[in-house]
Amino acid sequence: MIIEINGLYSNLKFSSSHIVFGHKTCGGIHGHTYYLDVKLFGEKKDEFLCDFKIVKKIAKNICKELDHKLLLPKYHKHLIYELRDKSIYFKYKEKEYLIPVEDVILLPIPSTSAEDLAIYIANKINKELNLDNIKWIETSIYEGLGQKAVYRLVR
Repeated sequence: MIIEINGLYSNLKFSSSHIVFGHKTCGGIHGHTYYLDVKLFGEKKDEFLCDFKIVKKIAKNICKELDHKLLLPKYHKHLIYELRDKSIYFKYKEKEYLIPVEDVILLPIPSTSAEDLAIYIANKINKELNLDNIKWIETSIYEGLGQKAVYRLVR
C-alpha cells in the first residue's frame, strides 16, 4: 500500500534562499519556492497505512522551519563558519558573508541542493514517524514546477 501527499495541492511549500557553493550559475545567493511531496509504502495497520493528518503535520512543520530562511550546509567541506554576536559569518574561497542568525538555518547536510534537501527531509520525517509498518519514505523536492529531486529512505 502506498499513500502520497502532493505538496502543490496540500500546501506543503517553503520559500527559501540558498547557495550551491562552487556551481557556476547557482553559486550566488538565490531563492526558490519549493514544494514537497511525500510518499509512504508499507502494510496497512487496522484501517490505514498512516493517517494523512499525521504525515501532513510533520511535513508542514518541516516546511515552516525552512520557510524564509537562508539555507546553509553545515557539513560543506570548504566552508568556514563563525558566530559573531548576533550574526553568522561564513566564507567560501574569496567570498565572505555576514548574515543575521535569525535569517539562517544551518542544516546537517553537505550541500543545499534539492537532492540533499530531499535526503534531509526524508530523515526528519523518519525520525518523527513512529510507525513500524512503514517500509520506505520517499520525498520529492521541487525547485520549481517541473523539476524535482527524489529520495527514497528504506527503513
